[in-house]
Amino acid sequence: MSREAPADADMVSDEELTKLLADAEATTPEEIERGAAELDIAPPEEATVVDVDE
Repeated sequence: MSREAPADADMVSDEELTKLLADAEATTPEEIERGAAELDIAPPEEATVVDVDE
């Protein structure tokens, strides 16, 4: 019988991640959220594929 933790045992919620980032950057969660809102992140299906071996 395996005693491994479930795959999602180390996952954090969006709110927890925001707080961790804010603590690490010595800022507030609100500032982290404002900064994230300003980012324009394309969905994966629109990503450019790059061959790093070239």
